[in-house]
This record gives sequence, C-alpha cells and structure tokens, in this order.
Amino acid sequence: MEAMTDVGDLATEVRALAAERGARCGSVTLIAIDGPSGSGKTTLAADLGDELDALILHVDDMHQGWTGLLETVDLARATMVDAWLRGEPASHPTWNWEVGVRGPDLAVPQAKLVVLEGVGAFAIAAGIATAGVWVEAPCEQRHDRAIARDGEVFASHWDVWADQERQLYAVSPGRAEADLRVDTGRVGAEPAVDAPRGPSLALVVIGVVAVSLSMRTLMTSLPPLLPRIRGDLGLSSVWLGVLTTLPVLCMGLLAPAAARLGLRLGVARCISLAMVAVAVGNLVRGFGHELVALYLGTLCAGAGMALAGTLLPGMVKGFFPTGRSGLATGVQMLAMMGGAGLAAAVSVPLAGALGDWDLALGFWGLVAVVGLVFWIPVDRAVHRGGDHDQHPADTSHGLPWRSTTAWLVAAFLAIQSWQFYSTLAWLSPTYVDHGWDARDAGLLLSVFTGAQLVSGLVGPAITDRVGDWRIPLVGAGLFGLAGQTGVWAAPDAAPWVWALLLGAAQGASFAIGLVLLVRYAVSPAAAARFTAMAFLMSYSVASMGPTTMGAVRDLTGGYSAIWLVLALLMLVQLAATLTLKPSRPPVR
Repeated sequence: MEAMTDVGDLATEVRALAAERGARCGSVTLIAIDGPSGSGKTTLAADLGDELDALILHVDDMHQGWTGLLETVDLARATMVDAWLRGEPASHPTWNWEVGVRGPDLAVPQAKLVVLEGVGAFAIAAGIATAGVWVEAPCEQRHDRAIARDGEVFASHWDVWADQERQLYAVSPGRAEADLRVDTGRVGAEPAVDAPRGPSLALVVIGVVAVSLSMRTLMTSLPPLLPRIRGDLGLSSVWLGVLTTLPVLCMGLLAPAAARLGLRLGVARCISLAMVAVAVGNLVRGFGHELVALYLGTLCAGAGMALAGTLLPGMVKGFFPTGRSGLATGVQMLAMMGGAGLAAAVSVPLAGALGDWDLALGFWGLVAVVGLVFWIPVDRAVHRGGDHDQHPADTSHGLPWRSTTAWLVAAFLAIQSWQFYSTLAWLSPTYVDHGWDARDAGLLLSVFTGAQLVSGLVGPAITDRVGDWRIPLVGAGLFGLAGQTGVWAAPDAAPWVWALLLGAAQGASFAIGLVLLVRYAVSPAAAARFTAMAFLMSYSVASMGPTTMGAVRDLTGGYSAIWLVLALLMLVQLAATLTLKPSRPPVR
C-alpha cells in the first residue's frame, strides 16, 4: 500500500473502515497505531484523536521497564482488551520507575472509540482492532527523534529496545498486517523501506547451541588427561592447576572489557571473534608436547570463552520473548554442560584413538570451528538487519561498588565458582589416585557435569515457584556438602552418588546465581554493570581455586584435604546464601 502523509486523509480512511467493520472489541471500536520507536506514533495519534474525537491511550504508559516490552503486551491485552471483550471495566498496567517494579493498574475511561498507540499496539489488540495503522521513518530519524523526546537516558537503551521490537514483530502482527501505512520521514530524507529482518529464532537457537557446546570443553577435556600430562611434562599439581586457573581468570578480568567491546562492535560480531579465539587456542594445545603451546593455547581460548560467556546471555535475552527466555537460557546451559560432559567422557578414549593427549586436547578446536560455522549466519543476519546489537557504551554509572547487595551476590558467586572449578580440576585425579582407570575417572567427571544439565534447568524453575530463592539455594548447598563430605570421608563408598550430588549442587547454585544478577538489578544497564562487577570479582577469586587446591595436594601428599577444605567452604556458602533475601535493596 502507498504511504499516507495527510492526517485528514488518514482520518477519512479510518472512518470508512470503522463504518465497514464496526466495533470488534466488545462495544469498543479500537484503532491501533504501531511502529518502531521514534517513528512519530504519538504525534499522529494526537492529531487523529482530535479528528475522530477518540480516547487516546499510550502504550508507553504501560511498559514494564526497559526490558518489559513483551510482558507489557501480555498484561495490557489481559487487563484491557480482554476486559472490553467481556463487557467489563478495563484497566491498563503501569510501571514504578523509581523502584523498578510493576505499579498499580489504572482504570481506562469508558469510550466508544479508542486510539491505542505505541510499540506493541497491534499485538495488544490481538487482531481485533477495527483499523491498524503502521507508522514508519528512516532509522536515523527515528533515533534522533527518540533521543530528542526522552533525552540521553534512551541512548543507552536504544538497541536493547530495538532488539525487543525486532523479536516482537517477528512473532506478532507488524507492518505486513497493517490496514494503513504512514510515512513520517522528513522531506528530502530517504523513503521508508522495509527493514531487513534479523535472524529467525530457529537460526539463533542453532547458533547458541553450537557456540555453547565449546564453552567448557577447554577445561573438562583436561582433568582425565592430567596424569599423562604430569608424567610427560613433569609438572607439579600447582602448575597443572594453572591450566584450569587461566580460563577462569580470563572470565573474571576480561568481563568488563568484553561488555564494552560488545557494545561498540556488536554482540554477534564479538561472539564470532570469540569463537575464533576458542578454536585457535584449542588447536594450539595440540601442537606436540610443547609447554609454551599448552599454556598459550589455554590463555587464548580462555580469552575467547570470557568474551563469549559475557555476551551470550544478553544475546539470548535480546532475541527470545520474555515468556521463553528462561527456556532459552536452559537450552544454552544444556548445550554448555552437555559439551563439558562429553569432553570429560571421551578425552581418554580420544587420546588413545588419536595417539596422544595433545591431539585429544587439540580436537576440541575443530568442534569450536564447527560452532563458528553455525554462528556466522547469525552474525551476518544480525548485521544485515541493521546492527541492532551495536550501540554506544553506557557511561552514566560505574560498577556498583557501593552496593552491599552487589558485594554479597559477588561473594556468593566467588565461593560457588571456587568450588565448581576446583571440583572440575581435581575430581578425576582424586579417583585416579585411588587406583581408578583414567577412562572411568573421566566418566565420573561426566556424571558431575551431566547432573548440572538437570539442576541448571530445575533450580531457576523452583525459584519462580517458591519466590524466595534461598530455599533452593540452601537445598543445593546441602547436596554439595554431602557430596564433598562423601569424597573426603568415604570416597569409595558411593563415588557415583558423590559426583551426582556435587553436580546437582553446582548446576543449581550457578543457574540461580545468574537469576540473581537479573532479579536484583533495576534496569538492563544496571544489570550489565552488576554482571560485569560480579564476574570480575567472582571469577578472579575463583580462578585461584584449582591452583590453591593443587598446592594443598602437594603440601599434604594426597587429595583428601582438598575435599575437606571444599566442605568447609560450602558451609561458608550456606551462610552467604542466608543473606540473599529477596527484599534486599536493588542494585542500581
């Protein structure tokens, strides 16, 4: 259809549609005006409302925070459109911007003709609007208008919001379903054209799974091979622990830089670069029995893991609707832990098949190359769709160093991560020391990582149901304490049960820890700063875990003391858990 520019002509067309179709929303004739931010919907709605003598409602008044677009659609449809259909008084949701929570619903005045304008108006109307008007303008003009209207506060949220708009229009009515189209572009500007579509959800899912599969193989492929590496290179337990320490240290120290790089270059592009680093680093580890290659390759791949690990959750959040983001995060964790478990289980057989341990380590570089191949179409589609994931860094606030809540969560994650990476490094060697075959010890480690597949999905789900996340966190802590005590006091009594308990505890604790980074933050920008601080502190501290535990092993001459220390740390984690009340002050 041709784009209209005259409000009078638009009003005439809307009247004609109203006369032809009548009221479709109970007794209410609903006119929906939709389009991306900054296209001019509010101004157009005001003019059209005057022409039609209609009640005007703004979706902007209903949005549930900067990341609540899809939630707004569901709430407004339920309290407003569904109420009109039932012939009941309607209301619409609000948002308390001061404290970052849902505000009270406001009653909607009774009216026969209503103009509903804003991003998501078509989706709220759910296909029963009498007329749908789509408003558009070139992207640069829309950006300038939005910043001029809302100030620089919108600048740091522009692409976060654009990502939500893209995912909304991918699954809900948009331009193609409009009855009328209005082009509000300035005279002399490029005419509005259909914006290239971003990647489909299916493509993003495939890409996320492919990338996630390589996010832990660097570390889990190593422990079953440590006895061979120790024998060939003559390394102490401390230096063997450094091989696990390096990637974890990268994830801590590079988290703030990774976030800034993602903001400047684009998240999808940075993940592509990260996968190149992961592939190269793993492949370098396969170059013979070279000590330098082993450590430099680990450092390179660890830097790639830090970049992808910091940015991938935001990529998932940006592309999946609110109601499916938990499932998407679960799929990501499922792939990550699945890859980790596979690497632990097949490292020893792979070394036998390929001829030596260095080739077995290098093999996972090929897996990362495959992940890169599957991710490149996502990267290209994102940037072909307008570089929606690229925007200036938010420099309005620093990291939340003064927030007690942020420090408590960071401390909890530090203790949890210390235990996780120490367990990852030393569970297999402990049982090799007890006379186990390296292959069986690798399978035991795969049980540890495999248990996280389930607990990483179940933990957050329980949190949503019980409200107080301390309940599942305490349960997970008790599981971990039982497993650590078992390995320390009776390692041969039930080793598979101990591994299962340890994995269940670590998977649930880590997944719920990620939930806390979102729940305590008042906005997406605050969540980004909070995550950077928490990762910086927790991973930096946790990176010393494998090396420190290796020193404990060398000092005591055995592995038993490692598990006693970890059990004592679990008691500290349980104490930290009790401080994480849902009512704690939010992180700003």
